[in-house]
Amino acid sequence: MPESIEKKQLNNIATWMIPIKQTNLPSVLKGVFFMDGNPLPDTCITMYNLEWNTQKRTLILPVFAPLQWTFHNSIAGWILLHFIKCFKITYKIQFKDETLQEAQIIPFLLGIGISTSIVSLTMSQDKNSPNGDIWHRKNVWFGGFSRAGGYTLCKVVTEDGRYTPAFNNMLARVQNECLVIARN
Repeated sequence: MPESIEKKQLNNIATWMIPIKQTNLPSVLKGVFFMDGNPLPDTCITMYNLEWNTQKRTLILPVFAPLQWTFHNSIAGWILLHFIKCFKITYKIQFKDETLQEAQIIPFLLGIGISTSIVSLTMSQDKNSPNGDIWHRKNVWFGGFSRAGGYTLCKVVTEDGRYTPAFNNMLARVQNECLVIARN
């Protein structure tokens, strides 16, 4: 059954981008994150409802999964959302060690991993944010030819559903209405 697309409001994201099943996701990765400075037309992500592999320190994040990712309610947002659905974009987040402070992110298109020689995506916890509220996302394209597309992940909703100070900053910088893949 094809997924439908719904419009949602970011100002109440804590009521609908929520965990619906228990997983063993580490606390530092729980919550909702704003992609501050992201040049693409997507706004928030959550890692809820995904299985954490404790032994390998990995998480498989299907961007096309229901209520996993938000997109701008714009032509560019619609195009990106349909591209992601069509190519079943997924990220494998592999943490370097048990501190969970640094990770390599491997994108998959139609189940095929993209080599880090093409694009190396990383995620590093801000040293001044030991609870995981701030992460730096960096991209290195074609071995260093370009570093375009980096941004900061800021936690805007805590694991217990409370809004963080970064939440109001997010609302001031983006349109309230967003697009999501709906839960069927």
